[in-house]
Amino acid sequence: MHAPERAVALATAALTLGGLFAAGTGTAAAATPAKAAAAVTTVNTAGVQAQARRCAWPRVCFYRGNTYKAAYKDGGYQQLGSRARSANVIVNSRYDDGARIYLMRHNGTGKHWECAKPRRVYGVRAGWKPYAINIRNSPSCR
Repeated sequence: MHAPERAVALATAALTLGGLFAAGTGTAAAATPAKAAAAVTTVNTAGVQAQARRCAWPRVCFYRGNTYKAAYKDGGYQQLGSRARSANVIVNSRYDDGARIYLMRHNGTGKHWECAKPRRVYGVRAGWKPYAINIRNSPSCR
């Protein structure tokens, strides 16, 4: 198996296990001071960079695996449509705008938001689902 194929296979396997990816480095910002476990995390892998290139600037795109579901480009708070709410991969293709991704547990016991920083790819951990987005004029979602 060649190196690019291995990277894609590893990224797919990690996504299946509920990981969250970012094409950059760093971790997702904590949204509330007392959350138990992150709904999203970031990992730097070459395999997810191809997915990031499919999301046209200046959008925040939602995917279920490799299947495109929806994209948002207008600033401000917006409820997600049913297709975006099923997403487990989120791509922020914007150059300098962060996006607050509002998530809830599948069983409805908890809600919070995570900051999707610019030019990064994120995956949603198992047990969580996005329900709203707020595109901000700040890379740190302030």
